[in-house]
Amino acid sequence: MTSHEDVFDTPQARQPTILSVYNQKGGVGKTTTSVNLALSLAALGKSVVLIDFDPQSSATSNFLLRDKAKVGINDLLRQETFVEDAITPTAFDGLSMIVGARKLYSLEHALDSRGGSQRGLRKALHFSRNPPDYVVIDCPPALGHLAAGALAASDRLVVPVFPGRYALDGLRRTLQVVEHIQNGLNPNLSLAGILMLSITNDEVGRESLTQLRNEFPEQMFRTAFPYDVDVVKATYRRMPAAIFTPEGRTTARFAALAWEIIHGRGTTPDDAQLKPALERIQSWHEATDTSYSARRASSIDEADEPSGGGSGARQAERAQSGRGGMGAGIVGLVIGLIAGFALGAVVGQPVLGKLLAGLGG
Repeated sequence: MTSHEDVFDTPQARQPTILSVYNQKGGVGKTTTSVNLALSLAALGKSVVLIDFDPQSSATSNFLLRDKAKVGINDLLRQETFVEDAITPTAFDGLSMIVGARKLYSLEHALDSRGGSQRGLRKALHFSRNPPDYVVIDCPPALGHLAAGALAASDRLVVPVFPGRYALDGLRRTLQVVEHIQNGLNPNLSLAGILMLSITNDEVGRESLTQLRNEFPEQMFRTAFPYDVDVVKATYRRMPAAIFTPEGRTTARFAALAWEIIHGRGTTPDDAQLKPALERIQSWHEATDTSYSARRASSIDEADEPSGGGSGARQAERAQSGRGGMGAGIVGLVIGLIAGFALGAVVGQPVLGKLLAGLGG
């Protein structure tokens, strides 16, 4: 097989725009943003590859790829495959994925072993044929070799942030990391924008948004996201929020965010410009709803399955039988106590008197 170095040194073909979604703080919606932004870019007609670069592999779990993906990011970092062969199509036209691997933490050294200074991922993402329009990388939190490698490979960066003091402090530290990367590993890295998520209609939510817009007026996306319980439900069901509720307000806002990515931060599409994308997402929902429901039912059955084998139905029957036996035992205990007290009231004193007398000699 031709080496990655040989491929990288071949005449340049058109390469995709690589977007990383990163915040040094965890729990601020990186995976939700990565998954739904990638899907919305595809809905707007762009070809997109989503890379699950977080060892938790949460992005991968949003797609029905468990039995389809033969290779993934693990193989790519080990130089066992080319990027074109590491891609698995999803059920959504225009969106493919390089699936994650829980072994990523143990493979961090692979980024240094190819070219040094975290240049390995950038080289591995060189397309020699059929390049997509965008690559979206779901990054891990903190700044280890993985996150540094993703930022070194990226052209642009999306920084999601939640309301609250700690989240704002994390944003400032993240921007310091970006500046450090720009001054060393990747001078071409630019900030696509800061994205405010899960804005609550209370003092904390309003003050956080105002503070962000005052402190970073030129870096904020125009699109912002109010808190939406449907996003929480979609996360619980391991599916993109846009597919869970295609008619929801969050879906429309992710389409608007994708529009800003394509046409520039601050641009605002009208309803007519987003209509084809939202109709496409609706059709994807209808085409995959049965598959997601079947996976959810399967997951429930697997959770009921005992480790030693046997069906979930038999397990449920045994549980029901156990509950019935426990109920009968409790009833019997209560009846026994009542009978005992009644008997004691009648004969307890004479019997006890004789017993004490016997003990006293």
